[in-house]
Amino acid sequence: MKKILILAATLFFIAPLNAIEFKSAQETIFKAMREEMSRTMKSLKTKGMPKPYYAAYKVKIQDFFSVNTFMGDELFSASSEGDVSVSVMMRVGNEKTDSSFFENTVLTTAGGQLPSLSYGSLRRALWLKSDQAYKQALDQYTKKLAYLKKKELKQENPDFSKAEISSDKPQLDFKPLDKDYIISLAKEMSAQGNVKEIKRFYARIFISHTPIFYLSSEGAQYIKDDSNIIISLSAQADTPNGFPLNASKLMTFKEISELPSKEDLIAMAKDLSLEMQKAVNSPKGEAYIGPVLLEEEAAATLFDKVFVQNAQKTKKVLSLNSDMDYNMGDFARKKGLRIMPADFNVTDDPQIESFNGRKLMGAYKVDDEGVASQKLQIVKDGKLTDLPATRSSGETNGHARLGFYDGKLFAQAAVSNLFFLPQKTFSKKELKEELMKNCRKENLDYCYIIRRFDGSNIMAYKVDAKTGEETLTHGLEMPAISTRTLRDIISAGDDLTVFNFSSTMFPHYSIISPSVILSEMELKESQVENKKPPKLEKPPLD
Repeated sequence: MKKILILAATLFFIAPLNAIEFKSAQETIFKAMREEMSRTMKSLKTKGMPKPYYAAYKVKIQDFFSVNTFMGDELFSASSEGDVSVSVMMRVGNEKTDSSFFENTVLTTAGGQLPSLSYGSLRRALWLKSDQAYKQALDQYTKKLAYLKKKELKQENPDFSKAEISSDKPQLDFKPLDKDYIISLAKEMSAQGNVKEIKRFYARIFISHTPIFYLSSEGAQYIKDDSNIIISLSAQADTPNGFPLNASKLMTFKEISELPSKEDLIAMAKDLSLEMQKAVNSPKGEAYIGPVLLEEEAAATLFDKVFVQNAQKTKKVLSLNSDMDYNMGDFARKKGLRIMPADFNVTDDPQIESFNGRKLMGAYKVDDEGVASQKLQIVKDGKLTDLPATRSSGETNGHARLGFYDGKLFAQAAVSNLFFLPQKTFSKKELKEELMKNCRKENLDYCYIIRRFDGSNIMAYKVDAKTGEETLTHGLEMPAISTRTLRDIISAGDDLTVFNFSSTMFPHYSIISPSVILSEMELKESQVENKKPPKLEKPPLD
């Protein structure tokens, strides 16, 4: 039985494409997919080998515009209108054992731009990609069977279980993009770094408007707006003794309509510039072990690095090259165990489209196996209770996802919109007081607040344990963090904030999380060597 979902959405295009043109393009795309899918499933075969028993097509149309600016000047801009590409997922064998979840070669069925969006161009592209996918799937299947026999392995679950399929074909509206406004905005943002203390200050705005069309051999269909807007800022400077400083800020939005005002975005750039100016003349941080407060962006980065990556890919990918479960997340074998504090709950809900005025990148109605999305309770009272699952997991929960350029022939379990929900929360002021209180318990004179970190680059503020006075420092590094870090959370704020994450290789997702205090974190002094400062001072700005 097919369940049909129809919703409305808004899509901004660089080229002014109206609803009539889009409707015509939509009809052409689905007609080409349906007819080539029918031919593929009926006639694609190799003598003595199994035919495909399941396939899915994706067609992507992408308009993008990007502008890169430096210290108030435009470096370059680029745009593309109406790029069309296709990808194919295919399975051979049968539901019990098929060609999926086995690796012996690099899979390359994704991508491949088309010269046009015509019916003939689409059919030809889908034909070629289907042929390529079938040959690769056969290769995977035969080698997988040999591998299972050699290792005397039996699979716990079928490779592809039956499921009720769904469809979601929203009606999209279109509005043109004001490129001049975007260029002016980026230039003004990067101009905020045009000060004596900063060597380089960049602002980049990337806007992608991307409807994706999906059809499976079982009849599931969707149209999804995979658009995003990424604003990135980066600054570089040196301390007086030549220690290199780097800082960056990344903001991702679903729609132009939800961007902060021009004044607010310029103010954000100015804040980063001022922070970098202070860092230039800041004291070098000292090695530290003790309580740490991760505020908003830093907390979301923590959850991204140690939770998201371990909550996904819940089925082992067999490999000729390794017996390790290197493709599985760390949580796959930890159901029922405590992975977080007892007062923490975590839900994953792809059906929520926005939160506190922000569109969520992880929202979708139908997954990449044609199954309706579902809300999951991943963590309850600190214990891991569930994980994203696909039709290859025994029982799906609508979390099969595949990034368009991932290149695999099968979707894997992935998160969508992760909500980290502490049962007890503190205001921003109270959270800082909790940090100081824990520092004093440890007989420490100071502790640290981290507002951003990316790899070894962290913005760490030294906090006096008695007065609360904050001093920006430089030269500290954060060691590797793991899932164990999650159990070190002792307090959380009431400041749930949306952070969107997007990638060409992985499905988009969102993290909605609070600031958190960790009972203990080690900060090390950086081993980066000081550079010799320039012989001459920076030239005049004007």
